[in-house]
Amino acid sequence: MKRTFWLFSLLICAAPVMAQQFNLYNSRTLYDVFENPSQSAYQIDTSRRIAFNFFIPTVTINAAASGSAKEAFKPLIYDGVVNGDNIAIGENKFNTITFNTNTYIVMLRWLHTVKKSQEIGLSWQVRDDARIKATNETLAIFDDYDLFNNTASAKGLFNNKGYNQSYHQFSLSYRQDLNKRLSIGAKGSMLSGITYTSFKVIQSDVVIDQEQDILDVSMVGNLRTSFKFDNFDSESIKPYFKNPGLSLTAGGSYKFRNGWFVMGNLKDIGFIKWNKNSYEYNFDASNIEIINASNSSADNRLTDSLDQRISNSITNRSYFSVLNGKAEVLINKNYGNYQPNLILSKSIFYDGADIVLTNNYHYRNFVFTASADYNTSKYLAIGSQLMVKSPNVEFFIGSDQLLKSLEIIKDIKRDTGPYSSGYTGMSFYMGFGLKFGRILEHPANANFIPGFNEPWAARFFKGIFRKKDK
Repeated sequence: MKRTFWLFSLLICAAPVMAQQFNLYNSRTLYDVFENPSQSAYQIDTSRRIAFNFFIPTVTINAAASGSAKEAFKPLIYDGVVNGDNIAIGENKFNTITFNTNTYIVMLRWLHTVKKSQEIGLSWQVRDDARIKATNETLAIFDDYDLFNNTASAKGLFNNKGYNQSYHQFSLSYRQDLNKRLSIGAKGSMLSGITYTSFKVIQSDVVIDQEQDILDVSMVGNLRTSFKFDNFDSESIKPYFKNPGLSLTAGGSYKFRNGWFVMGNLKDIGFIKWNKNSYEYNFDASNIEIINASNSSADNRLTDSLDQRISNSITNRSYFSVLNGKAEVLINKNYGNYQPNLILSKSIFYDGADIVLTNNYHYRNFVFTASADYNTSKYLAIGSQLMVKSPNVEFFIGSDQLLKSLEIIKDIKRDTGPYSSGYTGMSFYMGFGLKFGRILEHPANANFIPGFNEPWAARFFKGIFRKKDK
């Protein structure tokens, strides 16, 4: 059984992810101020009033696969097969697969008043979040069930779970300074769900009869999806609000007298209500018996039997899903051109957390960044970023998993293994922003005073103050 099986295909297409673009935190870019709403995008007396991305999307993509069977993912990705020879079985070990995209199509922000730095923003983003927890045995058995020769029963060793959801997010954000040190911000969003899939296997068992060449599989669990896998409607990608939702992000930041800076957020706390035409399967696929299990057609017979048992349990109903909300804290202290940030990020409703150190070095209008991210899925990601930033123009490109992304490019060029070791991961992001309009000036330094610099006002005051002829 060398071909990938239906459930793992479900894992990938259902493939929350821990990936935020941490290198952009505290950068005061458009991306930063929409993700961390207490941040300011402006520098008084140098920035212009309106910031916009001119419909040039800010694209971010992240993916990772880690766990005790991490070496099996590379042959699966590059060759389409699973090699279970070195996978430890019978030890109840899990692997984590994550995938995330966050694309800002529109980002528009303007400074309402210089006093208290009141800023208002509008944004449209499209997001996809996914997380899978799969056992070693799930990978191993669909390579070769003979790997279970010494296991009479594999009860509970296939209890996998995961989810994926994608949605449009339309947001209104606001921030202001309460005083010279404390700032607050909030981002309220309307959501339009695109796709949703979640599954959980609560009971599983595989019994192998070597003498009779019989494989007996049982699987009990729940599957929810907003669409049928063999009949996806591309129209659902459009934001029709048939699957509406709401979310809220709120945060604050404080500048201490000794130069320390602290920022905290409760991010993307919300839900989506999936319509009544969505699908739910409370399936009981017990005692599926595959005779002549060593035959090459056994994989297809098992797949067909599972498909049939699960499909027979279908019902249509509406249900709610929660977003992958996070609690985050950033701590910073600047040392001239060197600006380090320590970031702690924890998912609220799902598993997963990150501890990140980003190191920024500023040279004229360039910012060079190197980062280290420890994820609780037990891997360390090394990232890098190049940013060009002035008070009115910004461009950035980078990766939170630079070394692993380069490894993937290297491995793709190979016809066969061996492939690079360690977990599998990739990350890429790029964005642009521009400010235009009147330069923001503090009233005490202003060259332009509304009402006084108009042509009619200039003529009026010139007439009053001009010298009279003797």
